[in-house]
Amino acid sequence: MAVSLLQRILQESEGMGSAELRVARFVSANPSDVIHMSMARLSQECAVSDPTIMRFCRRFDFQGYQDFKLHLAQSLVPSAPFAYEQIVPDDSIQNVVRKTARNSLNAIQRLLEDLEPQQVDEGARLLNAASWVGIYASGISEITALDAEHKFQRLGMRCAALIGRKKQWLHAETSRPSEVVLIFSQSGHTKQMVDIATAARAKGARVLSITAAQSPLAQVSDVLISVLPYDRTELMTPLASRLNHHLVVNMLVTAIAMTSGSEFPDQLPALDFWQTEKI
Repeated sequence: MAVSLLQRILQESEGMGSAELRVARFVSANPSDVIHMSMARLSQECAVSDPTIMRFCRRFDFQGYQDFKLHLAQSLVPSAPFAYEQIVPDDSIQNVVRKTARNSLNAIQRLLEDLEPQQVDEGARLLNAASWVGIYASGISEITALDAEHKFQRLGMRCAALIGRKKQWLHAETSRPSEVVLIFSQSGHTKQMVDIATAARAKGARVLSITAAQSPLAQVSDVLISVLPYDRTELMTPLASRLNHHLVVNMLVTAIAMTSGSEFPDQLPALDFWQTEKI
């Protein structure tokens, strides 16, 4: 995996002197501003000399400040393969904000690069033909399940988000051939979700999973929408790859409306009373 310039700056900052370290910290916290700054302005902001800025640039094998700024600007553009900037305990709040936003943008960019539109189309057609859709998830993916329930019901679909092991097993074991089981799982390795998919298929229901390709859950699903998970996570930030599951839900909602030939039927007033009761 390619290491971005900002990641290199973070990795090498421990070996810098105090003057270069001020430059590293300022660049890391304000990369979008730095690409528009002159060397004199950056020197002033960091309270260092112009030669210090030049030494800093050459540390990363750039011929000069302009070359450094060009590569810095390129590092701010989302690209595949996915680049993840880990948040560390001594990060400033500026870095927390920047890294969280950048990681989210990179996750969305990677989804655009990797998602197979045909899988979304196949999933939408399967859901549209179902007499009822059971939406399954565990852990933080339950939020996505509830979001899907809300949006599918706005289309007039018969569906329910099933939260909790007992409720999930009750419905999975009484599934019917005309029904679809929709499962959200980031890793595809959660045993509970794999067992539910197996049980529902045994009763004749079809399983649509939004999960990682080649995972145990993917292997027991009838239809797969493959979404790559993060390679690593951390405790201090929300998992940005969850955004991609929410985006897939939005894609399915639009595709279902188009597949059914409707004018985007919407039961919003019935579900969102606040739309009509605002003060």
